[in-house]
Amino acid sequence: MQEDHIYSVLIIEDEYPARMLMMDYVMNCPELKLAGIAEDGAKALQLMKEKNFDLVFIDINLPAMSGIEIIKSVPRSGTFFILTTAYSEFAVQAFDLEALDYLLKPFSFDRFRKSVDKALRFWKDAETNNKQIQETGTHLSFSSESATHILAYEEIHFISANNKSSVIHTESKDYETAKLLKELEEKLPDKQFIRIHKGYLVNLNFVTSLRYDKGGAYTVQLKNEDETVLPVGRSFAQTLKDALGLG
Repeated sequence: MQEDHIYSVLIIEDEYPARMLMMDYVMNCPELKLAGIAEDGAKALQLMKEKNFDLVFIDINLPAMSGIEIIKSVPRSGTFFILTTAYSEFAVQAFDLEALDYLLKPFSFDRFRKSVDKALRFWKDAETNNKQIQETGTHLSFSSESATHILAYEEIHFISANNKSSVIHTESKDYETAKLLKELEEKLPDKQFIRIHKGYLVNLNFVTSLRYDKGGAYTVQLKNEDETVLPVGRSFAQTLKDALGLG
């Protein structure tokens, strides 16, 4: 991200004085742009459905639906949440939700600015990591609902399609990302990762065998703890054979 990047902000606050104060604070931060205002949970959900925000300041006590319920119900890919409330007892829940910060009302502009600076550091770190990854070409970066992840290619066993998202499978954990299988395939080296089926992309370093069944179907087995077996689409079989040096 460039130094002059402007980050979009959504304010979710039902009280008029607090809402006006937040608007004033945002407009006094040159890195931020006020891109949305919601007075209740329903409007907030609608706005977040229509467009993406970089930073969301959200009051915990809202009509009909609490700020915590809102955070739990929306995808958080690439979005930071900062909770605002007059009640300190919600602090633990805030950090359980992986909120970036917790502002206890009434808070000053200086305290608000510290939260913004914290977000800016996270964005800058993400930019640096992405730049290093692009330069080294040894890692895959992607976002899940709660965080940005960086995985070495060698950690990834295979990737499966899951409707309009994908699941990245490693030995210790599975990660779901909103990126499509095709998007991930384009980011990975084609000499190491190969499409074996419309729903699977596999790391060739983990393929231990290619089997042909009497019915004409191919499967591959992976050398991982689960000894995973995956189907091979007929249209992908020859490409896989060539990649494995089987002719």
